[in-house]
Amino acid sequence: MVERDLKEFKCPQQFVQFKLALRSAQSSKQRITFSLNRGESANDIERFLQKNAYSYNFDKQRGLLLVEPLHV
Repeated sequence: MVERDLKEFKCPQQFVQFKLALRSAQSSKQRITFSLNRGESANDIERFLQKNAYSYNFDKQRGLLLVEPLHV
């Protein structure tokens, strides 16, 4: 499993870094855990995951997001 702390980034950079890390984890078929700031960027990330049918678990209070690799 891969872990990425994205709390140092502000919107929109947090979303960009999220997509880059997700792409990398997806290519290696690994689960990935993100530490995120709460706010608009986290909402954008969750909408992206829903739109693209990712399986994920988001603990909004702690800002922890676990994303499973897509099975294509």
